Amino acid sequence: MKKRLFLIGALTCCIAAGCADHVNGTETAYKLAALQTAGGDSDGPLEGFAGQFLSSHFAQSEHDWEHAITYLDEVLQQDPQNFDLLKRSMILSMGAGDLQKSADRAKALFQMGDKNSLAILILAVNSMTHDDMEQTLQYLDVMPAGDITDFVSPLLTGWAQAAQGNLGALKDFDTTIVHLYQGALISLYIGDQKEALAFANKMVSVGSITPQDAERAADLFAALGEKEQALALYQGIYLQDPKNTGIEQKQKALQTDAEDIKPLLSHLRPEKPAQGAALLMYDMAHILSQERNDGSAQIFAHMALALDPDFVDARLLLANTLARNGRYDAAIDYFSTIGPEDKNYLEVQHYVSDLLMEAGRVDEAMALLNRLFLEKNDVDALIRIGDLYRQDEDFSKALKMYNKAAKHLGNNIPEEYWHLLYARGMAYEREGIWNKAESDLKAALVFRPNHPYLLNYLGYGWADQGKNLEESLELIKMALSLQPGDGYIADSLGWVLYMMGRYEEAIPHLEKAAELQPYDTTINDHLGDVYWQTDRRLEAQFQWERALNNTEDEKLKETITIKLHGGLHDMPEHQEAKSLIKN
Repeated sequence: MKKRLFLIGALTCCIAAGCADHVNGTETAYKLAALQTAGGDSDGPLEGFAGQFLSSHFAQSEHDWEHAITYLDEVLQQDPQNFDLLKRSMILSMGAGDLQKSADRAKALFQMGDKNSLAILILAVNSMTHDDMEQTLQYLDVMPAGDITDFVSPLLTGWAQAAQGNLGALKDFDTTIVHLYQGALISLYIGDQKEALAFANKMVSVGSITPQDAERAADLFAALGEKEQALALYQGIYLQDPKNTGIEQKQKALQTDAEDIKPLLSHLRPEKPAQGAALLMYDMAHILSQERNDGSAQIFAHMALALDPDFVDARLLLANTLARNGRYDAAIDYFSTIGPEDKNYLEVQHYVSDLLMEAGRVDEAMALLNRLFLEKNDVDALIRIGDLYRQDEDFSKALKMYNKAAKHLGNNIPEEYWHLLYARGMAYEREGIWNKAESDLKAALVFRPNHPYLLNYLGYGWADQGKNLEESLELIKMALSLQPGDGYIADSLGWVLYMMGRYEEAIPHLEKAAELQPYDTTINDHLGDVYWQTDRRLEAQFQWERALNNTEDEKLKETITIKLHGGLHDMPEHQEAKSLIKN
């Protein structure tokens, strides 16, 4: 399966642009970047054939296929019969979501004698969107043998034939889980429940399958009246993912009344073949996206949307792809098409708030989250507002939001919201209210006893105050065993040993921390302290100077400056550590 999809992705390899520099999404930036690559005069953008062509490459490298095809079309106007330009335009047009233009380019290539599999696939998809199944089958019939043909052609042929009331291609539907699932859907579409059940049984007999495929098989069993098989699969998925509310809903519906689950399984019965074919294209896009083949994933996702314009999952995939490639505004636009009635609405809006922050639109992110709480009673939105304030180091406002969320939950915070305890504990600690911080962190630890960063935060908090040092040492050791390559946890272990007066034991851990995080002020400062305590005074000076050069904190600068002039003799923490060691 992976090999097939890799080769399918390779069919679109010509979309790679090879641009290493990050430029912004404006037309001027693309042209200036193109100019610099061409070695031109930087006083103005490069125009003409070469400039537009290079600008198209740069726009595409920024995952901005809309601008890329605009520039390329200007080039194509100057050489309309250029085979390579037509082929590139076909790919870029499909990646930009313009199936009609892509099909026009594909048809021109086809008439020039090109039997490119991707071009014929685009023509077949375009015909299917116009319900022209005869033309669809004619195109599929001439697709040259190869991976994309072997994988896609039988499935699209199956849907085109199903529109005509037959299952002529189902004999070829035993290659992969995708084929088996599609075979079941086509069988359901034409009313052959026996064949659909045979496909569902094959799906669960192939060995290890993903939770998504297990849910698909369970849905089929539920739709076909095989209640026990469906419930067994749903239960297995739920045990692995107890927060999966969709699975929980299907279980309850099926246990209550078989009729209650029908609305939850409407996706199994597309109204027309194009919608079934859209699911195939989405599956292709999803797997390619997982393999980070974003360009090819974008092409197949747009095919899915062309076949079914209301396909929400395809829109989500495109939005995620854009966000992953730094096109936050474009991703937000896609997400804005997901309405409040959709099951993913709140999750999508939370993600949109993150993207707004990434795009520097902080006020909009705050407004969105406030609206979600007011309109949807969404406690997670309050927590996210608190997180935004905490990231901005406005801990007082963060605590107001966290406490408001806790009050909304009845102040008896359940395990589902353990992260609220963790976040509020960190905010309390940063505000210097340690008793409340300690209480929240310990409560969170009950729910997540093996969370390395939670273990470290509580352990370091104790160590920094010289409290519960033996218990602190155990927590931090456990944290480091869970996350051995983390420089901050290594620093915590070194620091608690320092506070216990075990300086020689502390050194390797603090040195490792400095190796992992060479420019962290706190780690350099700690390493300087332990070097000073072990009479390695020159090395201590070096680490303190390094810490001083990498901090903007004026109070810390003052502290480190004192150390550089007089060592640790007069430092409060030194006196405290000495007192602890004596006791």
